[in-house]
Amino acid sequence: MPKIGRVRFHWTKDLPVGKRADAENRITGARLVKDPLGWHIAFRVQTLEKTSETHQGPEIGIDVGITVPLALSDGATYEHGEWLTNREQARLLGLEQRAARRKKHRTPGERASRQLHHTYDQIAGLRAKAKRRATDWQHKTTTHIARTYSVVVVEALQITNMVKSARGTVEEPGKNVAQKSGLNRSISGEAWGRTVTLLTYKTARQDGTLAKVPAPNTSRRCSACGFTTPGSRETQALFVCKNPDCGWSGNADHNAARNILHLYRTGHALVPAAGRAVARRAPRVKPATAR
Repeated sequence: MPKIGRVRFHWTKDLPVGKRADAENRITGARLVKDPLGWHIAFRVQTLEKTSETHQGPEIGIDVGITVPLALSDGATYEHGEWLTNREQARLLGLEQRAARRKKHRTPGERASRQLHHTYDQIAGLRAKAKRRATDWQHKTTTHIARTYSVVVVEALQITNMVKSARGTVEEPGKNVAQKSGLNRSISGEAWGRTVTLLTYKTARQDGTLAKVPAPNTSRRCSACGFTTPGSRETQALFVCKNPDCGWSGNADHNAARNILHLYRTGHALVPAAGRAVARRAPRVKPATAR
């Protein structure tokens, strides 16, 4: 590396080096990156991908959630545990409390001590470890889904609006602020937007399709008879149709996933309107010499 010399590192992936490298598959660059977990080296690789055939897998609808991260319309689920172990969570809590105590005894305008900076670095390291584990799970899960299914249908969720604070204003204070804050943290922790982003390019790489459908009423509609009512989802996991002629009951997340797939099959996939992404050009003005 320039101004550093030789750097020793641990391989985490097989790359085209030595006899495996040629004009079409080779490393074209590298750079050092530092994050809360330490120094890493990132390689830029040029790879010739084989032309894939048309995906022959089935269609699938996916409902995202908190208790069940991913529920599929065919009955499958993808779940995960806590990103940090109990010991790591206890250590993180202790570090946050220690940082709060040290920050409390600082006078206004006083620079943070080395001990406080060190505590912040330890907190950032644990959080980065949790994020790395979450990203690893998302990559493995989305890769399996993209390879298995030809069409993946998800809801077009407005996540930014979903995680808005319920605190309100002084004149109109919000209700259940603490509960809403906890829900917002859970939604942000699941990173639904990152899951959809990974599915977008991975399905395209496998010659598949990712489609988005409107989100309203997917949890209220009965996938068996099509009856929609607010009280059908009796608990987080139980859906009971209130239609007297139906009465179907089953898992609420799988029911929502089947409704998502039904919207796609009935032609309700969202298609971006043509021309909206193009900025409007300013009107032409003749030069002063031509007027």
